[in-house]
Amino acid sequence: MPRPFPLRTPASKPRPWAPLLLSVSLFLIAAALFPQFPQFPQFPQSSLFAGVVGVSPALAAEAAPKAVADKPAPNVDRAVQVAVELEGTDSLGARLAFRLKDVFNASSLFVLSEKDAPKIRVLLSTTPEFPSRPAVGSAYSVVWVFSQSEGTLRHYLAREVGVVTAETVEDLVAHIAERTDGISVRYGYLFQ
Repeated sequence: MPRPFPLRTPASKPRPWAPLLLSVSLFLIAAALFPQFPQFPQFPQSSLFAGVVGVSPALAAEAAPKAVADKPAPNVDRAVQVAVELEGTDSLGARLAFRLKDVFNASSLFVLSEKDAPKIRVLLSTTPEFPSRPAVGSAYSVVWVFSQSEGTLRHYLAREVGVVTAETVEDLVAHIAERTDGISVRYGYLFQ
């Protein structure tokens, strides 16, 4: 049984469009591999094939990315003044407030300040979860308020309540700092 469409037999004629298809395919492959070809007319003739053989030092200097510092500089425009106020006599509450002040003081996003200026005040209230066993845990309440100055009324922004243990103090500090940053971004127009 003969094949309906023979691929190519020795007696068949070569296809006239095959060399054209081959040259177009090679051109497209070269354009994909060497995308700098369209830029060559702007360079002198001596550097025409610099991208094919190797990049010239002048082109390498232009294409090299600028060095970025490993430690970013603090963003002074975004640094928000904060204050932490604690109400409570339990040891876990004191540890929570101390660590929170330490994180705010070390962060480039916040400026821990007690001066009379617009700021976010983090009001922290703690009490022992079980008065007979104060080392077990503490109930806490955090309220974020905005204060334009010492003599003006404070504006309520957000609140949170929960229970903290000695093992979860660091997690809670990170959570409160993160939420304070979110609140400062959300209510950033108050500082303008």
